[in-house]
Amino acid sequence: MRNNHKKRNFECCFNYTSKLFLIFFIGFSVNKSYSQNVEVLQKSELKNLPEGKKYAFIEPTTDTSKIEFVATLFAKDKNRKSNIETLYFAIREQANKLGANCYKVKLFKRDTLKSETVLILDSYVASESLLNENTTNHEKNVVLIFGGEREDDKSISFSVNGERKEIKSGTYFKINLKEGEEVKVSKGGFTGASLWLHRENDKQPAFYSLSSFGLADFNQQPSNTISFNTGRINRISNISLGLLLKQLLKQGN
Repeated sequence: MRNNHKKRNFECCFNYTSKLFLIFFIGFSVNKSYSQNVEVLQKSELKNLPEGKKYAFIEPTTDTSKIEFVATLFAKDKNRKSNIETLYFAIREQANKLGANCYKVKLFKRDTLKSETVLILDSYVASESLLNENTTNHEKNVVLIFGGEREDDKSISFSVNGERKEIKSGTYFKINLKEGEEVKVSKGGFTGASLWLHRENDKQPAFYSLSSFGLADFNQQPSNTISFNTGRINRISNISLGLLLKQLLKQGN
């Protein structure tokens, strides 16, 4: 009996230790994915900049004469089903350390010969007032719904006000919210997920994913997830990432 008791204690301790190791390994792998393969291609002479807390997408209509260049950052990764968000957060982490708080897209491409995806962003530092001005330049009362990132991935079906729609991977579905109109977006049938949208004054753009695409910043996502039995609609809470996806992918409707 005593030997059996010792055996059970050993098994419990072993299982507990194994779980701790697994949690540590997963956490290490996730954190590593945000910082791998980031290179500084060009850097300004600016020094002693405070660490950036934002990384705003600079709208083409924003007056950029008062922003200052910080660095051009290059990130690459193996060509996966979903690359953009992991590359974005990897660059963002490095850019913030250098003092940048906003960016423009310089290059995005998939190298099929090397089986790699590359993202290059020009990073800048701007005043809070200019960042606020940039926010007012975002397109208002629009909702973008994403399926997958790669064009060779499968399409995803959903419905808008009961009408069946389909998002081809590599594209997004755009909804313009009109005055006095409520829009219902559903996925997964009767027992699936539903989302109700309506217009508001100066409402910032909203971004949703019908898959795991766009959710690399997973710590911000659970409270924004609408999920029932067979459907899932995920809010991409990072507007800067959503605007990047909008620029790099094609509108499909």
